[in-house]
Amino acid sequence: MKNSAIVVPTVAQEVYKAICNQIIRGEFAPGQKLSIRKLAELYGVSTMPVREALSKLESEGFVQFDRRSIIVNQLSTKELIEIFAIRKLLEKQAIEWATPNIRPSDLVLLENIIKEMDENIHSPFEWRRLNKTFHFELYSHAHSKPLLELLHQLWGRVESYMNIYSSSEHLSSAQAEHYKMLELIKEEQLDDLTSLILEHIQITCDAIIEEMAKLE
Repeated sequence: MKNSAIVVPTVAQEVYKAICNQIIRGEFAPGQKLSIRKLAELYGVSTMPVREALSKLESEGFVQFDRRSIIVNQLSTKELIEIFAIRKLLEKQAIEWATPNIRPSDLVLLENIIKEMDENIHSPFEWRRLNKTFHFELYSHAHSKPLLELLHQLWGRVESYMNIYSSSEHLSSAQAEHYKMLELIKEEQLDDLTSLILEHIQITCDAIIEEMAKLE
């Protein structure tokens, strides 16, 4: 019998997941300062895995190191608009590279993710996690590690703002768009698919900026 390696997550990986989830949930808000010592106390670990986790989060755009402190990434409206504009350029490229490589079995997997999102429409945090899974599963077929790394970083930069995008009206509309994406892939309608995804990204950007304005 062939041995199967059991991968045990490291303490740093678990701390990374915990901090990442708290940022995504809005429990660590944009602009909030994080203390390595206090985080270590919160999670009951030494400071070393916290430093390692924060370093990874910095590389993914979730936090930034500012001299003596670590700050949850905070963006201006201008920066948000620019990030979503860059996302549109990169995701357009990802779609162009990915669609020729998508097989029927891949479409089944993507559809199953959307159906799971349907089941979690009233759980915004879980829906957003699955939404990211859907998009990166789709873009993974571009077979470009550099492109995916750039997209992960850009998504990380706005992750702490995505909890604003959580009304059931927004999520229901997004779901309809996800099903339409699959239909267009099946029909090999690349131009229409690209237009839909760019519109999908812009709607998300506009919704976040609109909600941010209400909080000012």
